[in-house]
Amino acid sequence: MQAQRCLRGVSQSNTAKRESSLIFEASVILHYKMEVALGNYLSSKMVHKLEYILKSIMNGITEGVMVINPDYKVVYVSPVISQLVGLKKEEIQNKFCYQILRQKENPCEGMTHRCPLKTVIESGKQFQFLQHYLDADKEEVPFNINCYPLKDENEKVIQIVCVLKNLNELDKAKSELGRIHRYAAMGELFHGIAHNLNTPLSAVMARGEMMLERLKKIREEDGARESSFKPQLDKNLRDAEVVVSNAVKLAGIIRNMMQKGIQEGEENPQMLNLSYLLKEELQFLESDMKFKHEIKKDYFLDDSIPYIKGIYSHFSQSFINIIRNVMECIEQSEAKELSITTRYDENNIYIEIHDTGIKAKKMTQGHQPSTPGEMRLAQVQELLQPYNAEMKIRNKSHDNLYTIRIPYSKIREKT
Repeated sequence: MQAQRCLRGVSQSNTAKRESSLIFEASVILHYKMEVALGNYLSSKMVHKLEYILKSIMNGITEGVMVINPDYKVVYVSPVISQLVGLKKEEIQNKFCYQILRQKENPCEGMTHRCPLKTVIESGKQFQFLQHYLDADKEEVPFNINCYPLKDENEKVIQIVCVLKNLNELDKAKSELGRIHRYAAMGELFHGIAHNLNTPLSAVMARGEMMLERLKKIREEDGARESSFKPQLDKNLRDAEVVVSNAVKLAGIIRNMMQKGIQEGEENPQMLNLSYLLKEELQFLESDMKFKHEIKKDYFLDDSIPYIKGIYSHFSQSFINIIRNVMECIEQSEAKELSITTRYDENNIYIEIHDTGIKAKKMTQGHQPSTPGEMRLAQVQELLQPYNAEMKIRNKSHDNLYTIRIPYSKIREKT
């Protein structure tokens, strides 16, 4: 059977990972005219259905996949490759791999890195390489690339399947996961740290207030007389007021931290006002110096929005994830403005987050998230799914808008 002969090349590599082998097999069947390979065994309707399933698999995997002829002409590229080079599938048709990945008009034979395809064609074996290719902005991107030979009945290599992993995106994803784990570890110590801060702070506040009262009393008793001591007394009084007012602010921050720690750890649903919740989260974000000082912020939070029943961390983490994505876009823009609005109508609560950053990323249907921004958005969708929430993103440069619609009437009926 022709499909079996085509798949023979993969059996020669015992070290190939299972995931890559599945990708390879899917590519072979997909691009070798299943009507011919399986026509004797399957009806055309079954072949069409199988082809649809395999295409869905190819569109969903995070790695880039290319099928290339021995003359370097590209037969197929997955959506990941199209996104990388900034070209549509039809624009890639009949082009050579060096034109797409290196943006050159001649093969890579004379370059520093030996052409991986040539190695696979000459040896007839699967190989793994580290290569740098150019993205749509002509920036070099490091890739781990696995190349698999497809052979005919005479063991001649007739095509090569290449599976590419973007090492930059992999590093970003690892960094994001590391950051989440570090925050989780800090969160476990959160309550104890806040308690330890509260004890000495309470003493500072108590002594400061006592000192302030004593100074006020001295000034009242000495107020009728003019003395050289009065200016110094007034200065000490102002200093004491500054100490007490800042201690009160710090106590409020610690109280908010403790409250957030308690709420984040609560796993049972409770009645929530999303405007109040957003205020707490935004106040907590003021500890980020870039958020506090570099971004102009406007909040239009309607405290009268209906309460809904839900888990605090589902909403707090969702809002924080979106704002983190906003901050990444704003960081690369001259205009750094953020506005957040809450409103409601007869059936829905709306959370609108608008920013003036560069064009925001959107989640593509069926695409496996790979970048930190995509992973955060995927988590938002997962966290808000139990509430029948819908998130829409208008990704327009300097005019991004995230809109979350939560049908509170449906939630109320369930509870």
